[in-house]
Amino acid sequence: MKVGDLVRVLPARYGHYIIVGKTKMQDDYVGRSTYWELAPLSDAAHNYGGPMDEKFIEVVSESG
Repeated sequence: MKVGDLVRVLPARYGHYIIVGKTKMQDDYVGRSTYWELAPLSDAAHNYGGPMDEKFIEVVSESG
């Protein structure tokens, strides 16, 4: 996964988001998971993005 990839969030797989960067979480979460900052597209399930754990992200199309 990298910035610019088009992704869906599991398990819903409804709507698309763009990865816009990595996010640092609070100290308790450091080292546990990779979090990515997502920005929604018009068909996304919500009209807001935010951090998402890498294990819930499915890459639909990789950026070039």
